[in-house]
Amino acid sequence: MIEGLLSGKEWLITEESYEPLKNLFYETLFTLANGYVGVRGSLEQGSQNNLRTTYFAGVYDATIGFFTELANSPSWIGIKIIAEGEIIDFEKGELLTYRRVLDMKKGILTQLLRWKSKTGKITRFESYRLVHMCYRHTSLIKGIIVPENYSGTISIKGGLDGYIFNRAQGNQLKIKHFQLTEYEDRDQNGVYLEMKTYNSEITVGVASKLMVNVPSHRDVGYDVDKITEVITFHAESGRKYDFEKIVTFFTSRDIDPVKKAVLKELLVRHEKNVDHLLQDHISAWNEKWNTADIKIVGDDRAQKSLRFNIFHLIQSANSNDGQASVGAKALHGDGYRGHVFWDTEIFMVPFYIYTDPKTACTLLMYRYHNLDAARKNARINGYQGAQFPWESADTGDEITPKEMGDLIRGYKTRVWTGDEEHHIVADVAYEIDHYYVVTGDDSFLIQYGAEILLETARFWVSRVEFDPQRRMYVINKVIGPDEYHEHVNNSVFTNFMARWNINKAFEYIEKMKTFYPDDWNHLKNKISLENEELRTWKDVVQRLYIPYDEQTGLYEEFEGYFNLEDPILRENNLHSVPIELERKASETTLVKQADVILLQYLLNSHFTQKSKKLNFEYYEPRTTHSSSLSPSIHAILSNEIGDYSKSYKYFMKAARIDLDDSKKNTIEGIHAASLGGTWQAAINGFAGMRILDGKLAFNPHLPEKWKKMDFKIKWRGETLNISVTKELIEVSLQTNSKERFIDIVIGQKTMSIKGGQIYMIHDFNSS
Repeated sequence: MIEGLLSGKEWLITEESYEPLKNLFYETLFTLANGYVGVRGSLEQGSQNNLRTTYFAGVYDATIGFFTELANSPSWIGIKIIAEGEIIDFEKGELLTYRRVLDMKKGILTQLLRWKSKTGKITRFESYRLVHMCYRHTSLIKGIIVPENYSGTISIKGGLDGYIFNRAQGNQLKIKHFQLTEYEDRDQNGVYLEMKTYNSEITVGVASKLMVNVPSHRDVGYDVDKITEVITFHAESGRKYDFEKIVTFFTSRDIDPVKKAVLKELLVRHEKNVDHLLQDHISAWNEKWNTADIKIVGDDRAQKSLRFNIFHLIQSANSNDGQASVGAKALHGDGYRGHVFWDTEIFMVPFYIYTDPKTACTLLMYRYHNLDAARKNARINGYQGAQFPWESADTGDEITPKEMGDLIRGYKTRVWTGDEEHHIVADVAYEIDHYYVVTGDDSFLIQYGAEILLETARFWVSRVEFDPQRRMYVINKVIGPDEYHEHVNNSVFTNFMARWNINKAFEYIEKMKTFYPDDWNHLKNKISLENEELRTWKDVVQRLYIPYDEQTGLYEEFEGYFNLEDPILRENNLHSVPIELERKASETTLVKQADVILLQYLLNSHFTQKSKKLNFEYYEPRTTHSSSLSPSIHAILSNEIGDYSKSYKYFMKAARIDLDDSKKNTIEGIHAASLGGTWQAAINGFAGMRILDGKLAFNPHLPEKWKKMDFKIKWRGETLNISVTKELIEVSLQTNSKERFIDIVIGQKTMSIKGGQIYMIHDFNSS
């Protein structure tokens, strides 16, 4: 069954043998999601070492004394096979064959195993699982069972399990967020389970129907917060028996009450039949890959690694829910409690902007829907405008814990990021503008984007202090992207991005005054913005201090940074940093992740090539890359300054952070920011994509192994097909109108790309 279903090997991530200690690792890699819900790749048979989770985007709950977190919701994963009274159990009997495969092209997880019981009976089990990409409220499992050397009674158990928990304090404590409100045996129409979160009072309803293709007997079992169907039949030796389990689900975030919608969905999906559901799912994935895929010729390892990152990006976001976003671990695990950080805007959203603008807009709408909460956050902290929180969930309130520690051992550490890592305010504004520049979505600008840009600019003007000695404005007591150093004054990243934010607000004001005067009058009245306040903004933006050393040409990461102890890591930072050195990092020039280098990437046109090279060569040897956000940015900038060997090393480091478990914490969930960073490293790095004077620009340099790189980019409502080799760029505009054209820059040459034509450009390197 499975062999004929799978795509080519370049699309497959394979687990070749069962190793219990690696089970949590593969659960993360094999997570299936559709942006609405995510299900970890737990074994159907269960395992002692597992973290069985189901996360619905936006379904958060809080527990007194702990955090607001994505609530682990009722599970439908698990098919138990009982052959002649012996349950397939990996801890008992003998596994003769075992293989699980994630097919990234089709979005399915397959399993093949042959198990020998203690009495010598051999049972073959094959299955595939999917979380439907087209029908977002549907999941299914289909498989076959073959008794290879015996005849007898086989039972299949599958149901719904609400006896689930979130982990806390590592795995020392368990927190239950759901209470049972209803379960029901619906006879031949399956079973239904409904639960509600204790604090947020969100209802989750789930229904499932288990079926086999032969006459059988059906029973239903009940346990604490569980309801299970048991299908029993007589099996003949060597014969194949098909089974399937269709699951449907809704939450009260969608519709309330949920039961009617869940049961109707189950009826509709059952009538369609599983094979048709599979084909619809594959078609939806084909449509996603048609735009998002990046094809590499000449480097199979890089190809599969890059597709792994794109696959998890595709399935992590929901284009239909502007009230939810993508957390730092997506829907793949309990790391960071499902909280949303700057990771989303700076690292993930660019992927969606250029491949799926509707989804990008939806993710940015999460910030707009929480704009009032950001205003409240600013007021609480004594500022004006909108201060987006460092960590947020469903309400948009600041939920960064003030302390982290171990309740069992009794120690605590103060957490300052929620108090000081204010650059997120400009990060959100930056991606709002990025979306607008790429899409030209004036409706978004007028209704949402401009308001965010103005309120974030207003925050920065209230956040600065006037330094009478310098006669300049300063921003004190912050944390930049480099989190080794807390309570710093004048972080160059923070100050530069704040200045950019205020300047961009002025651009939006002028645009609205010129083209949308009525909308401008409405907006300025809505937020009570007067000309006198704008004069203050102008003074701040003209006199905001930027730490820069005229003699060396270096931007100082923050005031006093150059006076710190200066250990240089050189090549060691690609691998590991001595722990004794990292412990005292705050006293040194060690940098946790790209900071100044990130700034020079984001605001690329503000810096000369000489400045980028100079600052990269200074900061790169001092960067530990302790954050997964760092390697991808270094890949981009090292390619831009001509250090191509280093660029490829950083790219592969980013692309394989989870595949190689290089941070030793993949079990907690996917490194979602690195997924987006890897895409940017390929497109903004090797393809050299930038925006110059409002035009899309490319200045590519492929890695030595790569013979060719093909990809698509969405720009102003159209799609560009781009193919890059070391000698040639081919560009075409995918449009129905031959009159349509887009101006782009290749190397240093501006050209108009018209519909219906293929453009071939040689000698494109500007360096």
